[in-house]
Amino acid sequence: MSTFITALKGEYIKKKGTGLYWLAVAMGAFMPLIYAIVQIVEFQFGNENADTVPYNYFTKSIEEVLSGYPQFFFPLFIIIAVSRITQTDHRNGGWQLMETQPIRRWDIYVSKLTMVLTANLISILSLVAMTYAASGFALLFIETPKVASFSFEVVPVLKIVLRLFVAGLFFTCLQYMISVLITSFVWSVLIGFFMLLGSLFLNVFKVIPAWYPLEVLGHVGQFNKGSELGYPITITELASLVLGAFVVYLGFNWYRYKGIKTFVNNPKRDVVLVAVVVVTLLLSYFMFSPKTTDRYTKTIVSGEIDSKTPFSTIVVMDQFINDTIAVIPVKDNKFHYEIKQAIPLASYGFSMNGLSGTLFMGTKDSTYLEIKQYGKAIEAKITGTRQAENSYKENRVPSYHFSSYYLDNNQIDNVEQFSNQLYKDWKGDIDEASKYRTADNYVPGDDFMKQLKQIQTLDFLNDWQRFVTMRKVAFPGQATPESEDIKEIKKMVPLNDSGLLANEAYFNYVRSLMIFKDETDTDENTKALKAIAKLGPGEFKDKMLLWQLRNSVRDASTPQEREGLVKDYAFSFGNKSFTQNIVELNTTLSHIEKGQIAPAIALTGLDGQAISLTALRGKYLAIDVWATWCGPCKAESPYFEKLAIKYKGENIQFAAISTDRQMDKWFIEAKLKSKSVLQLHATDNDKFSTDYDVQSIPRFILIDDEGKVVNAEMPRPSDKTFEQVIRRELGLKEL
Repeated sequence: MSTFITALKGEYIKKKGTGLYWLAVAMGAFMPLIYAIVQIVEFQFGNENADTVPYNYFTKSIEEVLSGYPQFFFPLFIIIAVSRITQTDHRNGGWQLMETQPIRRWDIYVSKLTMVLTANLISILSLVAMTYAASGFALLFIETPKVASFSFEVVPVLKIVLRLFVAGLFFTCLQYMISVLITSFVWSVLIGFFMLLGSLFLNVFKVIPAWYPLEVLGHVGQFNKGSELGYPITITELASLVLGAFVVYLGFNWYRYKGIKTFVNNPKRDVVLVAVVVVTLLLSYFMFSPKTTDRYTKTIVSGEIDSKTPFSTIVVMDQFINDTIAVIPVKDNKFHYEIKQAIPLASYGFSMNGLSGTLFMGTKDSTYLEIKQYGKAIEAKITGTRQAENSYKENRVPSYHFSSYYLDNNQIDNVEQFSNQLYKDWKGDIDEASKYRTADNYVPGDDFMKQLKQIQTLDFLNDWQRFVTMRKVAFPGQATPESEDIKEIKKMVPLNDSGLLANEAYFNYVRSLMIFKDETDTDENTKALKAIAKLGPGEFKDKMLLWQLRNSVRDASTPQEREGLVKDYAFSFGNKSFTQNIVELNTTLSHIEKGQIAPAIALTGLDGQAISLTALRGKYLAIDVWATWCGPCKAESPYFEKLAIKYKGENIQFAAISTDRQMDKWFIEAKLKSKSVLQLHATDNDKFSTDYDVQSIPRFILIDDEGKVVNAEMPRPSDKTFEQVIRRELGLKEL
C-alpha cells in the first residue's frame, strides 16, 4: 500500500503542469452552460401556470444535460486525459525510470489509472455543480416554475454521478491500456477518436452493438432517469464495471510482461487467463442478453397514488368499445385488484376522477402502477410483467416512410420502385422494433412482438392498397403486379383475426379488400356495410360491423339517415355491448345537431380561473380544438387567428380549446398566440371529447349567441367555406 501511495504522489506531482483537472472542470461545465443559454434564448423551461406534477428543477436540468455529455464530451475528455497522463512518461522515459524504483509495477500501472479516474470524477462533479449554477442563473431570465422545488436532492444526484462514473470505466480502462502499450501520442489519440467517431457513425445507422464501450457510456444519456426497477445502476453500467476490470487485468499483465507472448508463455498464467476470459464472457453474456418477464398466475392490477387528493376508485376501460373492465377500490391511496375475466393482450385505459392514462396488459399479467397526481396532471410509472411493453409504447417515436411520400405526391407510375421502397421501409420498422431494450435490458414478450409487427405491417399494407387503388383509377385496365417482397409483407397479417380488430388500421385494410371489386354506383360506407353483413356470425363480424357502423353513423348527412342506420344494423350484434356503444354514439351526435343547446364544457383560462361555456353566451363562438403536439392544428392556427383579427368588431368570439394533458406545454404556446383568440384548456378532456365526439383534431365548432350548435363539424379555416358559414350566420354580405 505504501508503494502505491508513493507512486500516486509521484503522479500527482507530474500532473501539476498538465492542467488536467482544470480541463476536467471545463469539459464538465460546457454542456450546462450551453443548456442554460438555450433555455434563456428559447424561453422553454418553466412557465407552468397550471397543474404539473411537482419535480426538482435542478435534478431535471441535470437529466436534460445528460442528453449530450455522455455521448461526446465525456469520452472526448477521457481520450485527452488518458493521453496526457501516459504520454508524458513515454516521451521522457518515465516508465523505465519508475521501474527501476522499489515500486511494484502494479502500483505504477494503477496509480496513473487512478489519476485519470479522479479526473473523470472531477469532470462529472463539475457537470453537476455547473448545472446548478447555470440553471440558477437562467431563473433570472425565465419565469420561475411554480411547482418545482429547488433543493439539493442528494440521492438522485449521487445516482447520476455514480452512473456516469461506472459507465465510463470500460472506455477509460480500454483507452488507458491502449495509451500505455502504444508509445506514439498521435496513434493512441487517433484510436480513441476513431472509436468515438465510430460510435457516432454506427448510431446513425442503428447498428452499434450493446457491448461497444461508448454505447455503454451513451446508455446513461439514452436512459437519463436510470433504472426503471429502482436500482442504483443499470445492468449495462454493471457490465462496464466488469469489462473495465477485465481490461485492467489484461492491460497490466501485458505491461508487466512486456508483451502478450511473454505473458501467455507460462502454463499457470495461461490457466488463470483462460479462467478470467471465460468468467468475463459468461458475465457479459448474462448482462447483455435481453431479458423477459414471466407471466403471472393471475391478472393483477396494483399500485399506489402519490397525491394530496383522496381517490376512491380507479376504472380500467376497454378502449375499443369504451366498456368498463374493472372498478378498482382505492384505500389510503393504495390498491390491489384481481381481474378474474379473461382480457385480450391490448392497451387499456385507466381513469380516476377525470384523469386518465393507458396501460398495456393481458390475461395473467401483474401490473404495478406508481401514479403521481397534482391538480389535473398525472404521471404513471408502470412495472410488472409488461414493463418492457409499456416502456416501448411510451417511448416509441414513429418513423417517416418514403413510400408515403410517393403516394402523397402521386408518384404511382413505377410499380417496382414503389414496391422496393415499401419493403425497405417495412423492413426498417420491423428491425427497429426488434432491437428495443429498456434501461434494465428487458425486451417485450414474443406475443407482444408478434402483435406489434402485425400492427406495424398494417400501415404498409394500407399504403400498398392505396397505391393499387390509385393506379386502378389512373391506369384503368392496367394490372399492378405484386412482387415477392409484397407477398412477404402480406403473409404477416391474416385476414380473419378478430384480435387485430382492436386496431383501426387492420379494419381499414380488411375493409378495402372487401369492397375493392365492388363497382356499384354507391358510396364506400354502403358497400362496406353490405359486404360485412354477408360475413358469418361471430366476434370478427361484430367488430368489423362496429368499426363500420361508427363511421357510417358519423358520416350520415341527416338525422334521419343516422337513425335508419341504427335501426337497421345496431341490433344485429351478437355482443350486446356493441349495440349499446352505437346507441350511445347516436345519442351523443343527436346532442350536437344544429339547433341543440351545446353541451357544457368545463374550461380553464390562462389566468388559471374556471370558465363555463354559458359565460360566453351573447356572441357567436367559433371554437378551434387543438393540442401542442398536433401538426395539422398548428398549420390551421394562423388561418384561425387571421379570421379572429378580421372579425374582431363583429358579434363573434374566437376561442381555442386545448386538449393537452400537459398544461405547462399548453400555457407556453398559448401565451405566444394572438390575443384576439381566447385561449382555454379543457378541464375534463375525456368528458369534452365524449360529449362532442372529438375523434381527431383539429376540430372546429360554431355555436350561436344563444348557446345553440350551428355546426359541430365546421370546415377548416384554411377552407374558404369556413368564413362563408360565419358571414352567413352573422348576416354579413357574402364575399
